[in-house]
Amino acid sequence: MSLPQAMGRFASGAFRLRGRASRSEYWWWMLVNVLVLAVTLLVIPALISGRAAQQTLPVGPFGSWLFADIDLFSTSSAQVPSAPLPAFSLMCAEVWRFVTIIPGFTIAVRRLHDSNLSGGWALLAFIPPGPFVLLLLATRRSRPEGARFDS
Repeated sequence: MSLPQAMGRFASGAFRLRGRASRSEYWWWMLVNVLVLAVTLLVIPALISGRAAQQTLPVGPFGSWLFADIDLFSTSSAQVPSAPLPAFSLMCAEVWRFVTIIPGFTIAVRRLHDSNLSGGWALLAFIPPGPFVLLLLATRRSRPEGARFDS
């Protein structure tokens, strides 16, 4: 599935829990989400301040939820002073998260359905190691038995 097709399916199924989402649909969404958050939280502040700010990029199984913070610049703040995150950049990231929170959850549920797992597994995201387990579950191959979630 191409990027435009995947994002079209993502948008059309934004509020639909039934059905399935292919691996490509899910991972194209994750890539777009990570890129948008990287631009809003890392690139824009770096362009505004003229230096790389020490920031964390929120990544999670639903994409936009702040479940796991990956520190992209692992230097001590005593060595390199971090630049404050510009309000515009933070506002853009928060708007993106708010707009994509439900579609991100529903695509995770549909991805689990495609591998013949209950969407209830998506609730793993609310316990500390859960987001990483959920990301691993999203890598499972499609299974024909998952068609039971199509009706």
